[in-house]
Amino acid sequence: MNVVEWLYLYLAGIGLVSLAPGIFVVKKTGQAAGGFAVTLWVSLMLLIFLFRWFHSAASDIFMGTIPWIFNQVFVIGLYLLYILIIWFLLKKFSVRK
Repeated sequence: MNVVEWLYLYLAGIGLVSLAPGIFVVKKTGQAAGGFAVTLWVSLMLLIFLFRWFHSAASDIFMGTIPWIFNQVFVIGLYLLYILIIWFLLKKFSVRK
């Protein structure tokens, strides 16, 4: 696997890892906003680490080229879509309670 494939694999892992604390907070408190805040905070911290890793891992492959920029923009777009989906998912978990 190359660096770009690892980037998207780690992004999916970040989504799963950051969702678990959010669901836990929603189950304990019944508040979707609290669970969303926890999920957002955890996922943002992990996303920052992911970008730092990608910057160092991909620097010798295609630093400063268009694919490097496209990959980061695409990851940000996927992240925004993830945040939108998580908001509705956590609201659904809080309504069931």
